[in-house]
Amino acid sequence: MYRTVPQLDSLTSLLATWFPQLCTRTQLPEPSVQGRPVFALRLRAGGGGNRRGVLFVGGTHARELMNPDALVELAVDLVVSYLNGTDVVYGGRTWTAQDVQLILESLDLWFVPCSNPDGRTKVLTVDNMWRKNVRDNPGTSCDGVDLNRNADILWGVTEGQTSCSPCSEVFVGSGAFSEPETRNVKHLLDTQPIHSFADVHSFSELVLYPWGHADNQTGNPAQRFTGLPTGTCAPIGIPGYREYITPQDLLRFTTVSQRVVDAIAAVRGRAYTPQTGRALYATTGTQSDYVYSRHIADPALRKTYGFTIETGPRVASLEDSFHPPDPTLIKRDAKAGLLALAQQSICAFDLIGLRLLKRQTEVDTLRRVRDELLASTEAGREWITLIERVELPVASLLFTDERLAARAAVLVERAGKLFEDEKSEVGDEDVDLGRALLNELAERAGAKDAQVRADLKALGTALERARKVPSAEALKQLTSRGPLSK
Repeated sequence: MYRTVPQLDSLTSLLATWFPQLCTRTQLPEPSVQGRPVFALRLRAGGGGNRRGVLFVGGTHARELMNPDALVELAVDLVVSYLNGTDVVYGGRTWTAQDVQLILESLDLWFVPCSNPDGRTKVLTVDNMWRKNVRDNPGTSCDGVDLNRNADILWGVTEGQTSCSPCSEVFVGSGAFSEPETRNVKHLLDTQPIHSFADVHSFSELVLYPWGHADNQTGNPAQRFTGLPTGTCAPIGIPGYREYITPQDLLRFTTVSQRVVDAIAAVRGRAYTPQTGRALYATTGTQSDYVYSRHIADPALRKTYGFTIETGPRVASLEDSFHPPDPTLIKRDAKAGLLALAQQSICAFDLIGLRLLKRQTEVDTLRRVRDELLASTEAGREWITLIERVELPVASLLFTDERLAARAAVLVERAGKLFEDEKSEVGDEDVDLGRALLNELAERAGAKDAQVRADLKALGTALERARKVPSAEALKQLTSRGPLSK
């Protein structure tokens, strides 16, 4: 029913051996506590570097058996689709061959199907409810560290379902990243440009995003985890403490998690719930929170959006909830959610820049406009939401139509140069070229989607308002007047 660790490893090895043009298997730096190798599989097609990475991790908790199987099966589905030009169909949700091509030719997909091979082996042979790794905890008769409490985000702060007791199911370990299994995940984050991350768990039908240790707030940047002590083996202890998250990032998490939920629902109607980790129960040291926290603790690191997906419902017995007798339909739901997350990691600006522009300066300028200026106001964040709604259908069209892509590249280059010089004026030619492109995109990308047409029309209206206006004033218009403003 469920694959053993050697069977999982054999499948990733076969993919890398038979399809080296798509699959690369890497042995991660550290073996497990018992000396088993841990492997990562990368899927990518086509050329070009500097891609965004998406990292999927399974098997962190040993008894959650179906998720490692789902990850290797998703890899197989993508390889078959790409090589044969066939669609990926999960129940009522379809990704066309073109969708898969766009994903694999614009992203690097990283899979760590089984990050905790010792624990999985113990579940399959000795104790089917084992959760942790198999670390021998010195001075006790108890084994194991909860790998999802071992990361360096408020490690050892015993908020909620977190414990410093070696005999606890949620034992934090002897230190942050004390375990080789968690250090392997950190290694990928340190060495690859990971944009999105999903730690796939069971059960409860949830899509979780930060934070896990406290409720979110967007008003007080002074309340950040970086100011709290760690390793205390005590709760946070500050009455009413709420963790800061930027409005832009909260918007990103809620938007993407809803799209993941929508994709899962389209498969067979299962209603997953998007929510913060804290809404489930309080935790510290989790992998998905750590992934997102890295750029806050060290601004030199890239931002990575971290999610946890809890696959499958709770049923009558805990055993059947963690590893149901037939997980086929649940795995299909999970694969749909992961593919949706991958799609939401595609950036049209990056696609244009990497494929058609000789330098990234203009793309970087537009990214700064989005992240630093538009994100600073409610009206600006409305424009970000609009852009993210149209990004995927537009990217899909530009990916397959070189003529349109070349026109878009010209406009990206011109826009970047305009915003680099705040005194420059948005000229008639800039507006006319932009509106002509938006009209064609609306006609083609919006042919079956009224929302896409409306969004592209709103962009055209905003562009018209910028005609013969200094670029600094054009930006001011966007940050003060949202798409719905009259």
